[in-house]
Amino acid sequence: MSKKLIVLLAVLVMGLLLAACGGGGGGEATAPEPVSLAFAGLDEFRYDPETASVAAGAPVTVTFNNEGALEHDWMLVAEGTDLSALTAEDALLPEAHSGVIAAGESNTFSFTAPAAGTYQIVCTVPGHAPAGMVGTFTVTP
Repeated sequence: MSKKLIVLLAVLVMGLLLAACGGGGGGEATAPEPVSLAFAGLDEFRYDPETASVAAGAPVTVTFNNEGALEHDWMLVAEGTDLSALTAEDALLPEAHSGVIAAGESNTFSFTAPAAGTYQIVCTVPGHAPAGMVGTFTVTP
């Protein structure tokens, strides 16, 4: 074998080895950024804001401030949940619920965003969700 052919084969082998060991870089998924949300419960039977959007799997921290004179809460439920008789057991995730908060009080709680989809934010105090205390929680892929 000629010296030139041996050098050419060595260069080709090295090139193949380097290509096989290449990082690729695009195969690793990045974790969603943590999200902090602030909601207020108002006596007009609504949330402020009424909507939120987060990425699936994102760590979510919600601070729920009851700015009204009545008790309120913030709970994440599946879309289509019967609003006429809500209880804490209806929560999509047990940790995605503020618990009932007295007037002027607040609570901060955290959960991991569920799979992509549209969910409802509801107040479980009897009569509040049917009166309109419902919001939309969108989870993007």
